[in-house]
Amino acid sequence: MVVTANFKDDKITESGLGTGVIIDAAGDILTNWHVVNGFESGIVFFKPTVGTEPDQNSAYGVRLISESEQADLALIRIVKPPAGLTPVKLGDISSVQVAEDIHIIGHPHGQLWSYSTGVVSQVRDNYDWQYSDGSKHLAKVLQMQTAINPGNSGGPVLDNNANMLGLVAMSEEGQNLNYAVAVDVIKDFLVKALAERTRGAESRASSERGEQFDGKTQEGFSVTKVVYSNLVSYTARDSKGVPIELIAETSDGGILSGSKINGFGGFSEWTFKPSKGKWVSVKSSGIAPDLVTLAPVN
Repeated sequence: MVVTANFKDDKITESGLGTGVIIDAAGDILTNWHVVNGFESGIVFFKPTVGTEPDQNSAYGVRLISESEQADLALIRIVKPPAGLTPVKLGDISSVQVAEDIHIIGHPHGQLWSYSTGVVSQVRDNYDWQYSDGSKHLAKVLQMQTAINPGNSGGPVLDNNANMLGLVAMSEEGQNLNYAVAVDVIKDFLVKALAERTRGAESRASSERGEQFDGKTQEGFSVTKVVYSNLVSYTARDSKGVPIELIAETSDGGILSGSKINGFGGFSEWTFKPSKGKWVSVKSSGIAPDLVTLAPVN
C-alpha cells in the first residue's frame, strides 16, 4: 500500500492512497505516476500476516527514483528496505490472450488488500487517456473486464501463474472499461529507470558516444562493437535481436562480461576481472544486485 501526503506546519494538507508492486529485492517498488505526482512524501505498508489492518512496524519511507508521465509509471525506493523481499515476476506481452483470466490486488476506496478477478478484453497500442488534473498519457495498455476503483492504481495485473502482465492505471466511469499499462512498457521503463534520476537523486554526467561497428556471423547472430576512448565493448545478439552476451575490455586490461538475459532486457549475471586484484561477480533477478561476491586475487 502506497500512502502519500503533503504537509504544512506539521499538519497533513493533502493525502493519497494507491498500490505498488515490489519489483526488486533491493526495495524498488513500481506504481503509477499519478499516485505519487504532486506529493512531497510517501510511505509504503506491507500486508500484515493476519488481517488487513496496517502495522506501524511494516511502514517504510520511500523516495522517488524515476518517473514517466507519458506512460503513467513511477519507480520509488524504500530508504531502508527489510530483508527477504520477494519481487514480482514479469510476464511476456506476446503470450497475453484475449479472454485470459487475470487477477488484481489493490485498495479500492480504502478497502485494503482487496482481490478481484476478470479477463483481458483486448491489448491496445498507443492508447491515450487523461486525468481530471489535465495530465495526458499514452502507452500500450491492457483493456480489462474486472472491477477496479480509486485505490487500485499501481496494483499488479497477474496471470494464473502470478506473472505480472500489467499495472492498473485507470477506468472509464460508468462504461466498465478498465485499463492497465502493459508489461512490455513496464520493462522498458524499468531498464531506463536507474539511468534516469528525475528527482531526489544525484544528476548524471552525459556519457561518451562511442564509434560503433556491426557485423553478422554465418549462424545469424549479430555482433556490435563500440569503441570508446578507454573501453571497447562487444554485444552479441541472436537472430531476433535479443542480447546473448556482452564483453568489454578497459584500456588497462580489465574485462567486464554480462550473460543470462533477464526479464528487463538486460543481463542477470555480471563479472568484472581487473588486470590486478580481486574479480567481482554480481547476480541479479531484477534491476539491482541480489548477490555480490569477491574472488581471490589473481
